[in-house]
Amino acid sequence: MPAIVQALIILLAVCLGACDSDTSSKDAAKSPVRPAKLIEVGQSDTNYFLNYPAVIHSQQLSVLSFEVGGMLQELRVIESQMVKEGDVLAQLNQRDLRAKLTSARAQFENAKVEYQRALYLMKQNAISKSKLEERKSTLDVNQSLLEIADKALQDSVLIAPFAGAISNVSIEKRQIIQPGEPAISILGSGGLEAKINLPSSILAKAGGQGTMATDSYLVLHAAPDHHIPIMFKESSLEADKATQTYAVTFSFDAPEGLTILPGMNAVVWFRNPIELTKDLKKLSIPLTAIAVDGEQKYVWVVDKDSMMVSRRNIMVEAGVGVNLSVTSGLESAEVIVAAGVDFLSEGMKIRPWSKD
Repeated sequence: MPAIVQALIILLAVCLGACDSDTSSKDAAKSPVRPAKLIEVGQSDTNYFLNYPAVIHSQQLSVLSFEVGGMLQELRVIESQMVKEGDVLAQLNQRDLRAKLTSARAQFENAKVEYQRALYLMKQNAISKSKLEERKSTLDVNQSLLEIADKALQDSVLIAPFAGAISNVSIEKRQIIQPGEPAISILGSGGLEAKINLPSSILAKAGGQGTMATDSYLVLHAAPDHHIPIMFKESSLEADKATQTYAVTFSFDAPEGLTILPGMNAVVWFRNPIELTKDLKKLSIPLTAIAVDGEQKYVWVVDKDSMMVSRRNIMVEAGVGVNLSVTSGLESAEVIVAAGVDFLSEGMKIRPWSKD
């Protein structure tokens, strides 16, 4: 082969190698370091807590309505207003009711006079006993009508049954109100409740050991950073026909500076009664840190020096909740990826994720 041809072949090979090198460099530049949420594996008893969705209720909630109908003349409250026990909240037009009361009182007074006259005449043997009984019956009827008219006048006014906050006002001034129509809702300041539904297997264990009475707390969806202590209050003894679960109620007081209203969603945490007899000092990792390959569970372990991830097969105990116990495959103080594990690959370089 002529020397000039060999020189051309060598030159071409060098150029191709340089191109490959440039391409690799560009590919590397196009692969940024992936941010990842990291946690250090440690001993925790979080997995010994069960958590169930809860709905907040008020221990004192009253939906007030008028027992008589009429036009609404006064509305003295607005939603969120604080009221005291006995405060007047609303009042119907009382003109017709007062007229009926005046008429009923006059008829009663007249019937009373007629009865007293008949009683006097009876002593004089001037009238029959049946006539006296007739006057007495008329008096009793008019007394009942007077009491009904008086109660109707009282029922035309809505009174706060206890101190609290107005949660809903569904009526307006000059509106024609029907008897029994929901008008004003008031929330008492006597505390709040969180209600959950438990399967019989958990409730049976908890009932014998009273575990739900201690180590229980509440986390609101609207305020996830607050752990609010709660106390077991009561449990239904009849299962829901649709879900076959039992309603369990916890009581608590709202922390100062935190507004908690009925209907808010939350999560109730309490110690798992089934796990109380087991060793509390176990390695616990979030469920979001565990990836699955067929039947094999694994995590991504982070090398603290190179910040590269490597797959590590693990074994975990069966359980429920946001954390699971690791029985093999991990050591305390190792760093693993806590979320987004499906987007990683062997040897990938990462950096710690932060909110900033």
